[in-house]
Amino acid sequence: MPNDGSDRRDQPLDDALVASGRSLSAWVASLVADDAARSRARTAWLARQAAEEGTFAGVLVDLAERGAAVVVHLHNGRRHRGVLTVVGRDFCGLRTAGGRDVLVADRGVASVRTLPGDAITVGDRPVRTDLGFAETIAALAEHRVRVLVVGHDADDAVAGELRSVGADLVTVRLDGAGGTAYVSSSSVLELSLTVSG
Repeated sequence: MPNDGSDRRDQPLDDALVASGRSLSAWVASLVADDAARSRARTAWLARQAAEEGTFAGVLVDLAERGAAVVVHLHNGRRHRGVLTVVGRDFCGLRTAGGRDVLVADRGVASVRTLPGDAITVGDRPVRTDLGFAETIAALAEHRVRVLVVGHDADDAVAGELRSVGADLVTVRLDGAGGTAYVSSSSVLELSLTVSG
């Protein structure tokens, strides 16, 4: 059967290759390079988009899921080193290197720092709970746990048995002489669980 050229669907491609003076392998190499460039551009665009959607809470979620060691710096000058274990609606919790559990209200956090060499976290992950700081402290009060409550003034911490949590009040039965401290819940920046003693 004679070939009249009607079967040559690639004729324009062949003509373009001949006209450019390039070999098929050079042409394929340029396609691969173009595809790689498009892929890098898309990856960069996705990274930019994720960074623009990042939130502080999202960073905390990422760090908690990775089990990354962090240092949490508070506005009152205190610092806690450990691993984030929980991220709530308006707080985070961490386990310190010494095994102590600390809950920190987001409003008390100045910064969270990772170790040198850790990957950068963009924080585009959502917090998956509605549990808040006040609700968590109230749940702990039911168990009458021993706590250290710290507010804006780190030198005025309250230590004792957590007795109750009201609408705007945290009540702690003090260690030592046994008095009671009534703390405005809006001033509480951190609550550490302490060992009974």
